[in-house]
Amino acid sequence: MAKNETTVKKKKGIVQRMMFGNEDKPDLTPERAAMGKWAMFKFLFFHRFGTMVLLNLLTVLFALPAIAVILLFFLNSAVADGFVPYSSNLWIGYPVVVDAVAQGTLTAFNYRLMEYLILVPCVGVFAVGVSGMLYVMRKMLWEEQTRTVKDFFRGIKKSWLPALLNGTAFGLTLLFVVFSLGYFDVFGLSVSVKALCVTLSMIILVFMILFTSFFMTQNAAFKMRPTVLLRNSLLFVLGTNIQAVFFVGIALLPMYLMFIPGITMILVMIYAFLGFSFTALVVSIYTHGCYEKFLYSKITDKPSTVYSKRSNDTAEEETQSAKKKQQPAAYKNPKKRKRSIDEGTSITPLTPMFRREDLERLQKEHERVINESNVEEDSETSDSGTDGGSQAE
Repeated sequence: MAKNETTVKKKKGIVQRMMFGNEDKPDLTPERAAMGKWAMFKFLFFHRFGTMVLLNLLTVLFALPAIAVILLFFLNSAVADGFVPYSSNLWIGYPVVVDAVAQGTLTAFNYRLMEYLILVPCVGVFAVGVSGMLYVMRKMLWEEQTRTVKDFFRGIKKSWLPALLNGTAFGLTLLFVVFSLGYFDVFGLSVSVKALCVTLSMIILVFMILFTSFFMTQNAAFKMRPTVLLRNSLLFVLGTNIQAVFFVGIALLPMYLMFIPGITMILVMIYAFLGFSFTALVVSIYTHGCYEKFLYSKITDKPSTVYSKRSNDTAEEETQSAKKKQQPAAYKNPKKRKRSIDEGTSITPLTPMFRREDLERLQKEHERVINESNVEEDSETSDSGTDGGSQAE
């Protein structure tokens, strides 16, 4: 029996740590708010490891359309390559084809271009999921109580539209990069023009990665006008570009594993369970450090059309309940007849083993209640008649 109880406690402890963190470790109290960014990262990543995994899984749900498109085009491109007549230019096939390599390059480019064109709205949908994850990250950094699943979708409800637009713009940037990498080779254009276009596309891609980091985290943390949000994100990119490149590079650390051959499945598993939340945590800690330096002094407790923190959900619920309590109670007419003759009276209920005397007592109580209600109606009628007579006089 003792072994079974120990096993149940261990299983319960594992599930509880996955959902709520380890109870043996101390909570993040206001006294711990002054900890450094590295200490904050270690505390949140290891103490709230279950929350990180759950947030990553919720975000992966919004990445499913993009994953489906990638898998579909991977299979289609593999089939399409099989129809390219590479052997015809070796006098084996018929008819003779002298540009089979060019046809294969053009086919691969068309498939890749179509793939990234369809991925543009899919990246926008994925950005919506990232906005919910960043909202939960913001609450943890601000030491607010979090309910992971509920706060995830609440964050999406509050900030989905700017996230969708920003994700779509990022998808268009990826499309431009793919276009510049393949277009000039397919049509045999100048190498110098290709180098210039590829360099420009890479600069735009790095800029969009930094811009998206500041844009998405601000959108999850503050209420700003769209023009202010765009201007702030641009200023942060221009003012902190070297540090931002360094920390965003650290945030994308799991992605560097793709350059190691033979571990594709390991990379997929990492991003399925932890990769996105790791990136979001690093980016959130860095960007909120920038906001502490430059934005918090401009934010007051009073709501503003320019700057204001997104209010705590618990405070919102308390405010709504207080408003409901402040609403005047519905008017009750004292002369209105009760819906039941038993309403407002106390009648002794019957016991499970009642006798004839109990039935007689119950009958008398009902008759007394009926008499009292009739007396009340007669008094109300006489009062109304008296009022009518006084008004006539």
